[in-house]
Amino acid sequence: MFWRYLVAALAFTTASAAKADYWTPQADIVCSRHDNVAVIRFGGAWSGGGSTTFRTLPHRIDGGLSQSRASNRTNCRLPNGWRLRLRDGQKQAFAYGAGGADPPAFFSLWIERRHIFSAKEWKPHYDAENQLQITALVVRPNRLTWCRAQDEGPQLCTDEPFRLDKKYRVDTTEYPANGRKRKVGTLLATSGEAPNGFCRQYLKAMRAKMLDDVAFSYALSGHESAPFAWDLTARAQSFPKSDIRQADIDIAPGVRRRLLLWHGENHFFDGDVVLVLPQGTSTAKLLPQIDFPGTNPDVLALGEARGWTRLIGGSRNIYPRVSPRYVHFVPERIKGRLYFLASPTSLDERPTAILLGLRPKGGSRVMCRIQRVEPHF
Repeated sequence: MFWRYLVAALAFTTASAAKADYWTPQADIVCSRHDNVAVIRFGGAWSGGGSTTFRTLPHRIDGGLSQSRASNRTNCRLPNGWRLRLRDGQKQAFAYGAGGADPPAFFSLWIERRHIFSAKEWKPHYDAENQLQITALVVRPNRLTWCRAQDEGPQLCTDEPFRLDKKYRVDTTEYPANGRKRKVGTLLATSGEAPNGFCRQYLKAMRAKMLDDVAFSYALSGHESAPFAWDLTARAQSFPKSDIRQADIDIAPGVRRRLLLWHGENHFFDGDVVLVLPQGTSTAKLLPQIDFPGTNPDVLALGEARGWTRLIGGSRNIYPRVSPRYVHFVPERIKGRLYFLASPTSLDERPTAILLGLRPKGGSRVMCRIQRVEPHF
C-alpha cells in the first residue's frame, strides 16, 4: 500500500505487546559533593523492566562516583560552582542495511553554558562489531579522562588536558538570552503560496493528540487516522522492478487526473515518486521508465511533459539537496483538494516536512514549510 511505515506508526499501540528484548543506550552524570570531579557514564538497559547498568571505574580515576546508582540525571554542579549539563541520543534507526536497527549513540556536554562536545559518538556506528566504545568520561577543571572498552573487556583510561577558556563559547541556543527556549516537538510553519491563515489552521489540526504523540507524526507516516488522510484507491501495475500503482481521482472539484505512484522502503529507494497526468493518459509505455538507472541513480529515467506534475525529491522546491530516492510523499485531502505532505527519509534534513499543492494545469506549489523543534545537541 502507498502509506509509509504504517506498521511503525501503529507501534504506539502495540509496543506494550512486544515480546522481543532490545537494548537501549543511556547515559547519566554524577557530580561529587566534595571534590571538583564529575563522571559521565555510558551504558544501557534491556527492555522488559531491566535496570540501567554502567561500568564502574577504579577509585583512583573517579573517586568512587561510578559506583553510584543509576539516576537518569542530566544536570549537576561541582563545588567550584561549575554547572554541567548532559544530553544523550541516538542516530536514526532503519529497517534495512547492516546494523540499521542498532544505530550509533552520542552525547553533548555543556559546562557553564559553554558547548564542550556536540553529538560526540560514544557507541560505535552502524554494524560496528568488536570496536571500542566510551564507557565513561571523568571531568576535572584541569583534565578529562576517557575510559573505553571493547564489549565486556577491560577498560583503558587515558587523560588529556582541559581548560574552560574562550575557545568554548556560550551556546545561545541551549541558553537563550531571554530565557525562552522552544519546547521540543513544537511545530512551526512558514507560508509559501498558501492563503493567509492556511498554514496556521493546518498546524492546529496537526497538534491534535493521538495516543502518545501529536497527529503530525502520524501524518508523516501516512496513518489512516491522521487529519486529512486520503487512502487513494489504486490498482497495481505489472512491473516487476517496483511497487507502482495507478489511480484516477479528482485532485480538485471537477478536475480529474491520473496518478502513477511508486513507493519504496529499501536501502536503495526509501521514498516515493508521484506523477500526476492528464485524465486518460496511456501509462503502459511509461512504466518501464519509472526507474533510477544504474548509470545515474539519482535521476529518474522518466522526464516531464507539458501538463504533467512530477513530485520527486531533489527538485528546486522539494529538498533540492536530497536524492530523489529518499523523499516521501503522503496524500492528503483538504477541502476536497489533493495535497501531498513531503518529508525526507533522513531526520537530519530540514525542514521536517513540506505541504505541496497541485496546479490544475500542471506543476506543484509549496503551501507550507513545516519545522518540528528537535532536541538540541
